[in-house]
Parts: sequence; C-alpha cells; structure tokens
Amino acid sequence: MKLSIQTKLFIALSGLTILILAGVLYLVTDALSNKIEEKIINDFNNTQSIFTQQQRLIYDRLVESIYLIGENSTFKANVALQDPASVYFSVTEFAQFAKVDLFTVTDPDGIVLARLGEETNFGDDLSYRSTVFSAMNGNDPDPTITWPELWGIGDNLLQVVSLPIYANESIIGTLSLGARFSDYEAQQLKGKTKIDINIFYKDRLVGSSLAHPATSGIQHFASQNKAIIDTVLKYTMPSPAFIDSLKGTEYYTFISPLGIGEDAYFIATVPTSEELSILRNIQSNIFGTAGGFLVVTLIFAFVLGRNFSRPILNLADGMDKVKSGNLETYVDPTTKDEIGRLTVTFNEMITGLRERLHLTKYVGSHTMAMVQKSSAGEVALGGERHNLTVLFSDVRGFTAYSENRDPEEVINMLNRYLGFQAEIVDKFNGSVDKFVGDEMFALFTGENSTDRAVQCAIEIQKRVMLEHTNDPVPIHIGIGINYGPAILGNMGAMNRMDYTALGATVNLGARLCGSAKAGQILVPKEIAEKLNIKVKMGEIFLMSFKGISQQLKITEVLSA
Repeated sequence: MKLSIQTKLFIALSGLTILILAGVLYLVTDALSNKIEEKIINDFNNTQSIFTQQQRLIYDRLVESIYLIGENSTFKANVALQDPASVYFSVTEFAQFAKVDLFTVTDPDGIVLARLGEETNFGDDLSYRSTVFSAMNGNDPDPTITWPELWGIGDNLLQVVSLPIYANESIIGTLSLGARFSDYEAQQLKGKTKIDINIFYKDRLVGSSLAHPATSGIQHFASQNKAIIDTVLKYTMPSPAFIDSLKGTEYYTFISPLGIGEDAYFIATVPTSEELSILRNIQSNIFGTAGGFLVVTLIFAFVLGRNFSRPILNLADGMDKVKSGNLETYVDPTTKDEIGRLTVTFNEMITGLRERLHLTKYVGSHTMAMVQKSSAGEVALGGERHNLTVLFSDVRGFTAYSENRDPEEVINMLNRYLGFQAEIVDKFNGSVDKFVGDEMFALFTGENSTDRAVQCAIEIQKRVMLEHTNDPVPIHIGIGINYGPAILGNMGAMNRMDYTALGATVNLGARLCGSAKAGQILVPKEIAEKLNIKVKMGEIFLMSFKGISQQLKITEVLSA
C-alpha cells in the first residue's frame, strides 16, 4: 500500500510524545556541548588577552626604564666618549635598578659599545636588528604596538625596546633593554586556570607551566603540529582551538605567536576530560532517568524509520554532501510517494549541476563574469569596445622536445607549462581566453592592466627557468603584450558562441608573441613608457608586422 506524506505524518503523531523525549535529550546534550566549546574558546581568548596585557606591561616597564636611562646626563656623557670601558661602567651602574635581562648600547652605526654581563664582548654590528635600526634613524619606541619585538640570543628569547641617544640634537648611539621569556612568564600566563602554557623559540622549549616539561611530550606535540605553527608564524595570527593527542590524552589546543622578529610562539593546552566532565555527569543522570522511555522510543523508531525516516535522512545526507562540494552524489529513491519523486528530482538537479560545473572549466573568468551578469536575460551576439591588455605566450623548443617521445609525455609537459601559466595569470587578476595548441591567449582589464600583464609575463619567465631543473630538454616561452581598444563580446552563432576579444590590438599582441624569441617579452615602446612599475628594458628596435603599414618601435622587458 502506497502511503502519502500526510498519512505517514498522521501515523508518526501517535509516537510523538516518546520521540520528543529523545529530541529533548539530544538537544540538551548538544546545547551543553556547544556551551562547553564556547567556554573553551573564551578561555583561550582570555589567555590571549592576558598575554597581550602582560606583554604590554613589560613593554611599558622597558619603555619607562629606557627613557629614564637614555635621558640621564651622566649616561649620555659616557656614551658620547664612545669608549667601551666607560660605557660598560654606566651599563653596570644603571642595570642595578633597571631589572632587565638585556642592556646593550651601540654607537650611531649600530656597533656594540657595551652589553650587560659581557665586559669584553663589544664591536659586533647590531644594525640588522629592526629596533636598533629604527633607533639609529631617530625613532622612539612605538606607543601603540600590536606585537612586541623579539630578539633571540643563543637559547634565550627576549622582548626588546630600543631608543636613540641624543646629544645636542645629534644621535650618538642607541640603547636597547630586554626582558627574557622563561617558566615564570608561562606560570603568570596560566594563572589559576587549568590551561598549561608552553613557550617555544625556534621550536625549542624556553618556558613552561608544566611541572615536568622535559618528560611531558610537549616538544613532540609541537613538532607534529608544525604546519599549524608555520601558518601562525607566517600570518602572525593565533590558531583556532583544535583537539589533538598528547601521550594518549586528548587536549584542547591553541597556538599563538609571541611577537615579531623571531620564530617564537606559545602552545596552550587543557585536557578535554577536564572540560567535558560536567557534561558526562549530566548525561549520565539524564540517561539513567529516561532509560525506560528510550527503550520504547527505540522500538517505535525502528518500526517507523524504515517507511518514513530513512528516505528523508538519505535525502538530507545527499544534500549535505552536495553542500560540501560533492557533485557525484546519488540518492537511491526507495519510495514512490512525494519523497520518492523529490529524490528523483534531486538526482536530476545534481546531474545538471555536474554538467554545468564541467562546462565552467572550458571558459575564462571573463566569460563567467559575462554569463553571471547576463543571467537574468538573453545572451545575444555582438560586442562592445573596451580598452584592455592582451598577453600571448607561445612555447619555444616544442618540436625538439616532442621528437622521440610518447604523445602522453608530450601532453603532460604541455599541460604542466600551460597549467602554471594559467595559475600566474589568475594571480595577477587576468583571465585565460583560450589555449591554441602550445599557445595561450590571456586578457587583463581594469586599472593598471598593462602593469599586471607585464608582472605576469616576468613571473612566467622566472617559472620557466625553475621548470628547467626537471626538463630533459629545455622548453622556453616567447611572450607578446599589447594594450589598446578591442571589441569584447559574443562571436559566432546563436547556438554556439565564443566570448572573446578581436581587433588590431589583439592582432599586434599575437604578432609580437610570434616574433618573441625564447625567453623574450616584447612590448610596444609607447606602452612600455607608460608602465607604473619599475622594470628593466632592453634595446629599442623597429619591427615590421603583417597587416601594419608602418614599422613600430618595440622594446624587450628584461626583468623587474
């Protein structure tokens, strides 16, 4: 007997009370889980906020001390002598109240005059340190820092502030003060929370709130999360909270950079068992009380699920897969009612989406933009005049490479070279119009289109040289670039169109490419002179082209 959705819903109402109980149990557990996760994220965010406040306090203390010392007349007088012994005397004297781990003085050129605790160690150049270099140029410490400046000296990691030392409005040297990161800072950051803090410098543990960090496995834990750490350091941005295992125990984990100037970071961890213990207790009490009701609910769900729940769940699961990007999804229709017809329609829709997705790989981004713009109406033949930049590239040495090689190997090489060219075009906001054999035709529109096309061409030639390390026979590329008016629009027939650019500008770009030798980038001289980027140009020479009555001045772009 065929049952409609309405009939199935009517049958389902008889067990609604029991099903509600199961739903409540699920919702309570889910809500508590979400609250616990929110709490963990807030705890980590608070840890990050406390770290920022601590570093700010240290920074303010260093700034206060450095101004007091740097403005002292006796200290200035000794620095003005440029005598290491005299300067070291002042360093030891002022270090008694400064309470710092780093106390270094340089001359105006960044050469060390004295450093705390190392009387005979002077004369080395610290101008490569950004804080020292900034002080050499007369810049005071920035009062609104986001991340502290870090120095790594040996196995020590320090937060450092540098200040120019003036005498009669002339810079006579620089003063740098620093505070070292250690177990103490990790303990302070942990405070009274259950979150343990581990400070790393160049992947070496330099501070920890753990009782026995050497045997805790935290060093190995850091190495197995190297990819996340590299991302945190690259973008100077804390990671989201995630779960990982340390010696068989799961931990909520958070990784944050310590500052700039050195590869330093801290890892915050808290056992999942600590955070989820409340949830487990509540779950135990709820399930114990509702155990009898759940048995009835399970029996009812088993009977009803085959005829009602399963088709809907299967369809929902299929929708989730499509939502995540899987267009190979197929849901088997198991009923002949409204849900069955909906499933068939869903499968037909996915087939259509899959076909359209494949079609997008055969057109450039400029074509996709045109289609999206015209989606509300009919797409017609014809075009409009636009000022744009065209880039043609053509493989040189293709014949030599193709000799005595299987077609599959030749195609793989060609796809590799065309592939990275397309990626570079996309990087500079261009659009590949088409591939013709071993030739590529790309368009650049909008502001600074010629600048971006030239930058793209330079990077393509650099990538070609890199590819030579893997190619048995060197493959080269010649490139031609031109800018000017062209007709951009739909060409062909109503049932088969090609959205492309036509005109003299395009023709000249193609001929420049045809004239370019291996590794060359040819551009008309008048266009090269209007570039807004710094590039090195080759000689200027006259060239004749088919279809153009006058000789044109052409130049070669050598490098950026």
